[in-house]
Amino acid sequence: MEAGRGLEAVVDVAVERVKRLGKGLVLGLGTGRTSTAFIRRLAEAAEPGMLEAIIPTSIQAEEAAARLGFKVGSLYNFGEVDIYVDSFDQCSRSGDVVKGMGGALAREKLLTTLARTVLLIGTEEKLSEKLTAPIPLEALPPAAPAVARLIQMRGWRVGLKESEGKAGPVITDNGNVLMLAELGVVEEPARIEVELKMLPGVVEVGIFPNRGYKVIIGMNDGTVREIT
Repeated sequence: MEAGRGLEAVVDVAVERVKRLGKGLVLGLGTGRTSTAFIRRLAEAAEPGMLEAIIPTSIQAEEAAARLGFKVGSLYNFGEVDIYVDSFDQCSRSGDVVKGMGGALAREKLLTTLARTVLLIGTEEKLSEKLTAPIPLEALPPAAPAVARLIQMRGWRVGLKESEGKAGPVITDNGNVLMLAELGVVEEPARIEVELKMLPGVVEVGIFPNRGYKVIIGMNDGTVREIT
């Protein structure tokens, strides 16, 4: 019940932030429960002409946007993204986040890089002093065993993320495998992001150091907290 209050509050704030930007917007849409709640609320509040198109990060996000009547676009026909809205798996008190557990990691990192404004939203239970959650890695399937060995040589634990819906690992929309690296406390997110990304076979890394993102947390009492 309390988490529900936080989710409702942060979704409402995100919708208002998007509405302030005007009309004719190209919006990038993240993947997951919070992003789905956001796009549903936006569909209720959107004014005519507010959104020109939505660029989704996954089949799930594409289906949700299309079902609600939004025009779905891509980077082939929309080169600029006005705002990207997504959730996260964990957020530190300095605004660094872990994302990508849902399997849309590479596309999420791409849109956070391209968008003029990045708005990341989540609820209080995902807030932590520092990043400690397992780090998702999107890796080329043939490279997964080698990536695992290279990470283990650094003293970390790593494995494939198992699918909950079928036997075997999670396969991303790009046809890659999702791995989880357990690093303990991430003291230097930017450095670790680069170190993992440089491993051959790693397509993308689920550490998102705060690069000016707007991070909004829905608290259990129904208030919101913004990390800048």
